Amino acid sequence: MLKKDNIKILTLIGLLCLTSFLYAQERATLKIISYNIWNGFEKQQDRKDKFTAWMKKEQPDVVALQELVDFKRADLLQLAKTYSHSYVVLLKEKGYPVGISSRYPITLIKAQVDSFWHGMLHVKIENLDFIVTHLSPFSWQYRLGEAKQITEYVKNNHLDSCIILGDLNAYSPLDASWLEPKSVLKANLGKWDQEHPQYGNMRGGRFDYSVLSTFLAMGFEDCIGRSIFPEIKRASYPSATLYNWKWGDPRLAAVSERLDYILLSEPLASHAKQVEVHNGPALEGISDHYPVSVVIDQLEK
Repeated sequence: MLKKDNIKILTLIGLLCLTSFLYAQERATLKIISYNIWNGFEKQQDRKDKFTAWMKKEQPDVVALQELVDFKRADLLQLAKTYSHSYVVLLKEKGYPVGISSRYPITLIKAQVDSFWHGMLHVKIENLDFIVTHLSPFSWQYRLGEAKQITEYVKNNHLDSCIILGDLNAYSPLDASWLEPKSVLKANLGKWDQEHPQYGNMRGGRFDYSVLSTFLAMGFEDCIGRSIFPEIKRASYPSATLYNWKWGDPRLAAVSERLDYILLSEPLASHAKQVEVHNGPALEGISDHYPVSVVIDQLEK
């Protein structure tokens, strides 16, 4: 009888150890998604439903969202709960807010609107610092000023395990060989700048790489630009939906860009796995942007 009891106890201990091990393994990775949802889905329920269905399938741990137009915190929480996230932070409730949701508790560190086009949100999740932002869509000079503010903030606050993510409206030097031959895109941007002389996305008639270079110079890793080939698979904007085209329309390649990023500080860079830009047909119809994602593994607990 005593022997049987011992076997039961050992079996129970073994099951508890296995459960703890599996839980630790599960928590040892973090799946992160960043998505510009285009004017808060423009209040179109079918777009929101398609977004929710995809999020349920992906099961992310952290989701950064841009263009949460007309969202209140309660609206963001309601949306997040549809894909099993119980924690949210919304930067503001006017204009073009950014926000973040998570399956783990979120600590708000800083919500800054001043000196930013749309704002900068700094939160802490699972001992990682997340900075969500949406840089100026109209001026490379303004974007560069925002990038300098963010890198100075990271430096001054010693944010070693830091992730900067969102729609940066800027070009990575890692995309230069792919972007430079795009004469149609260059012509479109140049025409827009001529019609809006108070702004300027082009820098002396050329693509500007200074914004992303500011982050890279500080040691942040552009994991998408470093991992995804051929370069056309990096395209995060525009979706075919923007032009009422069908996915795969050959005209899209001439104007495609990468504006959406997940940048990892140096200590996190080697832990980036499953880096993706989700620009396939499954997400057509949700937004004018495609989402980007990265899985970080081997995190210390």
